[in-house]
Amino acid sequence: MKIAVLGAGNGAQSVSADLSLRGHEVNIFNRTKEKIEPIIQSKGIEIVGDIIQGFAKINLATDNIREAIKKVDLIVIIVPSMAHSYMAQMCGPYLEDGQIIFINPGHTGGGLEFFMALKKLGIKKDVKICESASLTFICRIVGPAKVRITYRFKNLLFSALPALYTSELHDLIKSEFPGIIPAKNVLETGLNNYNAVLHPPGMLMNAGWIEFTKGNFKFYYEGITPSVGRVIEALDHERASIAKKFGFKPHSYTDQAYESGLSSVKSESVCETVHAEEANKFVKTGESLKDRYVEEDVGYGLVPMAQIANIVNVPTPTMDSLIQLANIANQIDYHKTGRNLEKMGLNRLKNVGELTEFVNLIKII
Repeated sequence: MKIAVLGAGNGAQSVSADLSLRGHEVNIFNRTKEKIEPIIQSKGIEIVGDIIQGFAKINLATDNIREAIKKVDLIVIIVPSMAHSYMAQMCGPYLEDGQIIFINPGHTGGGLEFFMALKKLGIKKDVKICESASLTFICRIVGPAKVRITYRFKNLLFSALPALYTSELHDLIKSEFPGIIPAKNVLETGLNNYNAVLHPPGMLMNAGWIEFTKGNFKFYYEGITPSVGRVIEALDHERASIAKKFGFKPHSYTDQAYESGLSSVKSESVCETVHAEEANKFVKTGESLKDRYVEEDVGYGLVPMAQIANIVNVPTPTMDSLIQLANIANQIDYHKTGRNLEKMGLNRLKNVGELTEFVNLIKII
């Protein structure tokens, strides 16, 4: 396949390199040329670590979006959730009939917001949109044009928008992304956004430590203590309650982490589960609460979940409290700036049936 990866962060560089080593012709795009200059100079990306190793040739590294997506079969978008709408505006005018757009990950509502952004632009192309619940790797950039991949996710929920294309698109790209499995629709992928469950409690309950040390501690291993874990468990229960309203089989974070092989212990305790995750053991966070673990996982994770919960009458006191604490701490109204119902095109829908029909049958661009 000819593939374009949009983004140049940890995930984008890792996925680009992995796809290249799988034999695909890969272009990588970033709007800031400085970030991809090492890739341009080396003409590729090196993967180090125990899971995947090798030097991956990159066909084109560019800050020209039109050249990046020209005549490619698959466009993989790996950017922070805050940039999904912006990326739709960037690539929308240059999309070609027959292209597949894979938002990896969509987190909660990424595919919906991307679709609505294209719709507002009046783009009328025969393209198909799909998303995963989380990024396909745990990975980090460890040097110029060099990445380390510590974990490849298994049983990662995947859906198309509308859902009637899920089986077709899964069959087309499952060999490139072997960990993905079909979900019922993008509501199911979005309600399995575990980053939104883990990160906001871990950040807000460690606010003092984060600001004092500038994030210089092991976020999961040292920051997720028993009391923080109990708040995460309460939040996860609310997420699962929303999922049940739609008839989805809810998996707790602890079950998902064990069944996917991320954690080596089977426990109902989030603290015990997280402390047994070797791939996450040395991960740190940003220097303040103005970090993706809050900005993205509250504004583009908890906010859409809470607003969907309001439609289907599921109480979410823990979720609402964390959003409010983030609003106060960062002096931002995440219900307005984040991924709300209007941005996802769901603001006029009134119940489970209408939401389900919309994501299953919506006519694409």
